[in-house]
Amino acid sequence: MTRRLLAFLFLFPVLAKAQDEAEPFDKYGPPGSVIYNNLKDALKDPKIVYKLKIENQPIDPKLFPKIGKLEQLQVLQLNSNGISQLPAEFKDLSNLIYFACIENPITSLPKDFGNLSMLSELHLYSPNLDSLPTEIVFLGKLKAIEIQNNKANTFYFPNSIGYLNNLTSILLYNTNIDTLPSSFAEFKKLKSIIMTRCGLMDVPKAIGKVSTLETLVMDENKLTDVNKRVFKLKKLKYLSLQNNQLTSISENISVLQNLELLDLRGNKFTEFDLAVLKALLPKCRILY
Repeated sequence: MTRRLLAFLFLFPVLAKAQDEAEPFDKYGPPGSVIYNNLKDALKDPKIVYKLKIENQPIDPKLFPKIGKLEQLQVLQLNSNGISQLPAEFKDLSNLIYFACIENPITSLPKDFGNLSMLSELHLYSPNLDSLPTEIVFLGKLKAIEIQNNKANTFYFPNSIGYLNNLTSILLYNTNIDTLPSSFAEFKKLKSIIMTRCGLMDVPKAIGKVSTLETLVMDENKLTDVNKRVFKLKKLKYLSLQNNQLTSISENISVLQNLELLDLRGNKFTEFDLAVLKALLPKCRILY
């Protein structure tokens, strides 16, 4: 699994399980289909191209728009190709299921990105994005969004994000968050939110509205308090607050009866506070 946050995996069984899943080039596309490694070769017979992985090589800007001819393409990974924009013809990849763009400082996604109706996974590493397009709402089969090492000063989700009824996970790493929209209350299947190194001073208000949430990671932020928003997440099983500025947590955390793991390492809790937490959450494993 490309560039996953491996530090989390030994703590969270749900994430470790994801690590065991097949790589996208094994998971998607017809079994045994060829993985093409450059666009020129792929375009020679576009009707049989299901997998394309272009790494550490520039993409000819005159050739790039022709990627739309790969109508059968299901898995696409672009890595270190010197591109900052995706061509408008990207919208023609109507069978694309998995897309990863790595070490390419793209500044936006095409307005018609929402045409990719089959897209299930979107992974963006080191982009320069301040937002996702409103049209993302049309990606009805999207299950996972991952953004790491975003170069823009701040990043925000459009309000339409909450209407992605099949979205199950959001992962943000080293990505400064502006705000989270109120539409988070509309999520039907979202189970995991990871926001590490996102410059959070407080738990975003929208978090408390995600009633389906089971995993919440807010490591390496600037949290000084865990407010009542978290205590509304009655299905929460895994809560990680590593390396913040916490010294205590309200006894109201006892309402999280499904909590299995609470990670408080890197904060400044007294032995007394930890003893209280253990008494409040007798079935929960607490790391400190």
